[in-house]
Amino acid sequence: MNTRLFIPLLLLSLSAGNVLAQGAADYPARPLRLITGFLPGGVSDTIARIVGEQLGERLGQRVVIDGRPGAGGVLSMSIAAEANPDGHTLYLGQPVLAISRLFKNKPSFDPLTAFAPVSMIGIGPTMMTVHPSLPVNSVKELIAYAKTQPGGLRFGSSGPGTTNHFAGELFRVMSGAPIEHIPYRGAAVNVLAVVQGEIHIAFLPLLAAIPQVKSGKLKGLAVSSAKRSPAAPNLPAVAETLPGYEVSAWYGIVVPAKTPKPVIAKLDATLAIILKTPEIVRRLESQGVDVEHMNPARFAEYIRKDALRWEKLVKDAGIKFE
Repeated sequence: MNTRLFIPLLLLSLSAGNVLAQGAADYPARPLRLITGFLPGGVSDTIARIVGEQLGERLGQRVVIDGRPGAGGVLSMSIAAEANPDGHTLYLGQPVLAISRLFKNKPSFDPLTAFAPVSMIGIGPTMMTVHPSLPVNSVKELIAYAKTQPGGLRFGSSGPGTTNHFAGELFRVMSGAPIEHIPYRGAAVNVLAVVQGEIHIAFLPLLAAIPQVKSGKLKGLAVSSAKRSPAAPNLPAVAETLPGYEVSAWYGIVVPAKTPKPVIAKLDATLAIILKTPEIVRRLESQGVDVEHMNPARFAEYIRKDALRWEKLVKDAGIKFE
């Protein structure tokens, strides 16, 4: 290369590298916004506050939790995707990021390319619960019982495309049990429906299910994670009866796609430290979340596989979104 061209290009390259490094060194320059798609008081909001508080302390800037419920999580996702990609807007990613591409009213953008994964926080399994009137005490017994009932059994969810909806559909496909999906508007109504016997089965968040099981209003049969959960150690995983079964709500931090890589790396390194802190692990586990840190590359692959899995389930189960 001509020396007269090489030297300016070299200086330009070094300058660009210095800008990126400096950007990470000076980051964050102001308070951060962590957007969630659900109302205050729920598991998502609590996770955001636990992690956001620690992230703010370690980065030296306040983290403001911005709850934007609506459209099954698509509203908040749209707001986050359109934010300035400077690392000051974070999004609490969940399965809707992988599932919403399948909705009839899907986002105007592809969530898989609109965001850059930063760090997985953890996984929150659901509990398979049944009304106490059902003469079953295990997943195997439930499958056998459902096959003897004219018209099968009914399972509820907090809405089409939710994690608990897909938990029931995957169970139906893998077990061959004749169960019909009954969608409700939200988790609270779904819990009430199974407690009152309007439906037979519901996959509920652990925190919502445990008190109902302890009071005798519901029977807990299994958890939907690949292995047993520390929050309910006496319950088997559905996978112990149906190998390969796994449906869990995952939680992680993502940012707009064009966020500089040094900023993403700094966020991930900080989150990795936070998620190894015993007190934070305890607080997250108390919310039914099994802590599992993943770096950006592993988290991206996890989301990609999650999207492919749900796309296959929608096709195999013949799920139609209205």
